[in-house]
Amino acid sequence: MVALLMAAPLVAGCASPAWDDADYGSKAGATAEAAASSVALVRLAVENEARLTRPYLQTLLTETATELGGVDSQFGAVQPPSQAAVAVRAEITGLTSEAAERVRALLNEVRLREIRDPGKAAADLAALGDRLRAFAGEQPS
Repeated sequence: MVALLMAAPLVAGCASPAWDDADYGSKAGATAEAAASSVALVRLAVENEARLTRPYLQTLLTETATELGGVDSQFGAVQPPSQAAVAVRAEITGLTSEAAERVRALLNEVRLREIRDPGKAAADLAALGDRLRAFAGEQPS
């Protein structure tokens, strides 16, 4: 279990131009998958917080929050090729920003003492991960 938590979350590759809506959607889908992986890792850590040291949990949450911010920034650098892509951009950046905010909030709880309600936090993260995966599934591959 702990070995699984030590794996670093995956992040999307370097930003590159989007040539059309399909390419843009594909990049948005990859961004959502990367964010969903990070959210799943945090959910797993929250569910097992009693088995993890506080410094380790703080490190994991800090690195994941940073990576989620990087995923958001990388995708934000890709210019939408059409007005339809602008809507896609708004949706994925909203989801990735929400993910980063939730992880930062959990980090604050851990720094102050412990996660107040790990069960609720894990359920909220699972729901967010489901939304990210659903978004990714709606995009061209």
